[in-house]
Amino acid sequence: MPVIRVLDDGLANQIAAGEVVERPASVVKELVENALDARASRIQVAIREGGIQSIEVTDNGIGMERADAELAFERHATSKIRRERDLFSIRSLGFRGEALPSIASVSRLTLTTASDDGTPATCIRLEGGVRHQVEEAVRAQGTTVRVEDLFFNTPARLKYLKTVNTEVSHVADGLGRIALAHPTVAFTLKHNERELFRTTGDGKRVHVVHALYGKQVAKAMLPFSGEDADFRIEGVAGRPELTRSNRSYLTLLVNGRYIRNIPLAQAILRAYDTLLPVGRYPIVVMAITMDPKLVDVNVHPAKLEVRLSKEKELCGLIESTLQALFRREVLIPAVENPWKQKKAPEQKKPVQESLHLERREVKKEKTPTPPPVREWNYPAGVKEAQTTFPVSVDSDRKAFSHSETTPIDSGGKVFTRSEMASPSPEAKVREEPKSSPHPREDKGEVKVNNGAETKPFPALLPLAQIHGTYIVCQAEDGFYLLDQHAAHERIYYEHFYEGLKQKGTEPQSLLIPLTVECGPGEAETLSGWIPTLVEWGVEMEPFGPGVFVIHSHPRWFPQGSEEALIREMVEWLKAGQPLDMARMRDEGAKMMACKAAIKANRHLRREEMESLLEQLAHCERPYTCPHGRPILVHFSTREIEKMFKRVM
Repeated sequence: MPVIRVLDDGLANQIAAGEVVERPASVVKELVENALDARASRIQVAIREGGIQSIEVTDNGIGMERADAELAFERHATSKIRRERDLFSIRSLGFRGEALPSIASVSRLTLTTASDDGTPATCIRLEGGVRHQVEEAVRAQGTTVRVEDLFFNTPARLKYLKTVNTEVSHVADGLGRIALAHPTVAFTLKHNERELFRTTGDGKRVHVVHALYGKQVAKAMLPFSGEDADFRIEGVAGRPELTRSNRSYLTLLVNGRYIRNIPLAQAILRAYDTLLPVGRYPIVVMAITMDPKLVDVNVHPAKLEVRLSKEKELCGLIESTLQALFRREVLIPAVENPWKQKKAPEQKKPVQESLHLERREVKKEKTPTPPPVREWNYPAGVKEAQTTFPVSVDSDRKAFSHSETTPIDSGGKVFTRSEMASPSPEAKVREEPKSSPHPREDKGEVKVNNGAETKPFPALLPLAQIHGTYIVCQAEDGFYLLDQHAAHERIYYEHFYEGLKQKGTEPQSLLIPLTVECGPGEAETLSGWIPTLVEWGVEMEPFGPGVFVIHSHPRWFPQGSEEALIREMVEWLKAGQPLDMARMRDEGAKMMACKAAIKANRHLRREEMESLLEQLAHCERPYTCPHGRPILVHFSTREIEKMFKRVM
């Protein structure tokens, strides 16, 4: 007898179901995608016992005639693909024709559908993929698919399903991502007759975020959009203080389809860069529109992974768009009233109305404050430079200016204000917008729609210092607490980053060369970085097996910390991490900034605090330290008045 045999249709469908139908959430995904392809504007999903007992998906789409409904349960039967070239321009969500037969092969399925031609509706019942009944039915235009007893004939798959709560979570997560991809469609999800979420279908993506994640998350989302010759991106990105412990809140949508793509997710994280703490991830919903010919969606059984043409250009567009968004926003977290109480429920009985006499607040018109004028004369050596900083303060206080040298000790060196902030000897304050800390190469015209003008950094007046660590600052809209170490670290980070970008910098020769020892493998790795270190101004050469001699360092290294900084940089390079030049400059600048910045428990004079604030205001991202910790926390005037019951 022949060894090789052709499988019967029922067994082949069950095997195919192993790729398409992994759990109840997979069934919901396939059925909802079919409803969207049928141009439905309202989709209702009702599940019982996590979808294991039953799943019902109802839509108001175009429906099917009887002949099409019967043919839909044949393998590879689809209305979306007709010829081979259609595979290269897929615009629909479903196109393989495997969903309905695969689902029917592992469940008891009932399909009721009606088109708009006036013919009676059609009802088809199948069990284990075998058709049992086809009859006429009554219903309005649209389709209802009811799936019962999922995996009743495949006990192994049923055994390894998770708990009911876990399966419900997967269903809600999958349907929520589809709702984010299609904000013009109204979705409803119910579990055991209890509504889990509902979207309005009004076309506003932030309203879907509100329905899925709550009011506080929706309030912290920032809209963005950008485009170039090949791609258009738009969506909402969470403020840096709104973070999660994993990447599951990064939602990437390509032509209305949710996908998983590591390079695109990494591009989003690079755009946040130093705004996020270590181990925390943002909430971002990004919809990408492109020509279908630039994406191949036929590489994954569940169509969750795709291949993108011009992926590098798309990553660059994502980074530039999000960086432009963060540059124009004031990203200072606000502190809510800790004694804030919930509103009391309304009383059903009629109560006597009371007359509230409140003093009307007269808003003062803000007078535009000119940017502070500063001299960027980089001093040679350790010699102090006299720099004048006119500081503008609240209109109710007298403006003042001073021209004192402000030394802030950091590792043994006396720093002046001009030295701490100046990126290079020739740098001047420019009127045009600053460039990003991680500029990308020009890849054609990129249009970024920020939706609003850049918001200015608040004018802060230092009042006091707490425990030698935090500075209390006054502003027109309340007061701010500033972490002096985080602020100084941000100033140094941007200073060092700009210094690392300056190639061909004149080095400072060392009177006594430094020697660095390492193992054979590390020595081989470090040898490959010698040309890069020379570009940075660190002249290094081999000096015997596993030994290197360093003869110079860049002039912008802090005096007194040169040896420690060089050794830390070399130790970092010895690890041989496969990083690009921009990432290397970033990590090197973070390392040097953390070591050089002033520490906690360092009491500052009034002039030093003013200098720190003035330099921080000129930073590109003055809201977080290089490691993502917040620099400023805002206490609004209204919240303070609520705390003291001045307003109710």
